[in-house]
Amino acid sequence: MIKDILSFFLLFLFLNSCAQKYPSGNYTIITEVDEIGTGNLIDMKFELHFEKSKMFLRVDTNISTEAYCEGEYSIKKNKNKILVSKYIGEGICSSDSRINTIYIKKIENIYYIKSGRFNNDKWLKLKKVQ
Repeated sequence: MIKDILSFFLLFLFLNSCAQKYPSGNYTIITEVDEIGTGNLIDMKFELHFEKSKMFLRVDTNISTEAYCEGEYSIKKNKNKILVSKYIGEGICSSDSRINTIYIKKIENIYYIKSGRFNNDKWLKLKKVQ
């Protein structure tokens, strides 16, 4: 009986760890980017929605030239357990992989983001949206 309960518990933990492979739900971050054309630093809000092995990005800005690479991204986990998101949408996006690739990592149940599009090259904390 105890062996069965232990086996069930271990199976539950395994399945739960598999289910937590990717973030889920909505996240947001406001960070500085270089404005196209002027190079001036501007604050921009990025809204991310995670669904299974996909991410959807929306850029919240009043500057139309900055609203690029919006849409769908594929997500793959690299050998360092960092999620690598690459743009697969149909809209306008840069061909520069530093800009159209977004990195996500999880540390103690908190997700962090990094992108060549951001002025800051450090890992930035994502805010979970309820």
